[in-house]
Amino acid sequence: MKCLDDFITDDIRQRMEHRFFLRDSMSHEQRVIRYASMIFTVLSQPYDLGNKKCSLLYHAALLHDIGYEISPRKHDAHTRHIILKDSFFDFWPQPERTMLALIAGGHRKKLGPELETLTPSNQHTVKQLAAILRIADAIDYPRDERLAVCETTLLQHHLNLTIHSSVIDQVAARVAKKAALFEAVFQISVVISKA
Repeated sequence: MKCLDDFITDDIRQRMEHRFFLRDSMSHEQRVIRYASMIFTVLSQPYDLGNKKCSLLYHAALLHDIGYEISPRKHDAHTRHIILKDSFFDFWPQPERTMLALIAGGHRKKLGPELETLTPSNQHTVKQLAAILRIADAIDYPRDERLAVCETTLLQHHLNLTIHSSVIDQVAARVAKKAALFEAVFQISVVISKA
């Protein structure tokens, strides 16, 4: 697998930020990147995730809502389609582009039929990273800028996320709703604890 960072120039990054409105450092996308990175970091060694997968997750988290302007209700499918088909993304090689589209577009419900075109190893990577992205996106579901993930701990049978938030019950319910893929892929549950 290739590292997506190797294919992005400063010019491409700036054009991507401009085209998809990704400049706000306090945005939902930036918070999802932060939460996904925290989860990835604690899982990386035990699950042998590595830097190339980290880059793939970063870009999926950054781009996961780009289909929102087309349809808020089906933005996940539109995100997948944009990454797969829009010539803007031709700078990324295959199969990484397809993997990125499936992870970003799979942050809500389905991963998409293109999953079957990938090798078993790449399918597993897509499932792992989409599972992390679903949890990170669920944490930011209330769009609370004051929410803080204080600690991320991997225990024997679960991932514990210690969160400070006035809407922790809402966060815990959303994470529980989005945890099925994570639990299936990593064989551990996700537990939300109040800071």
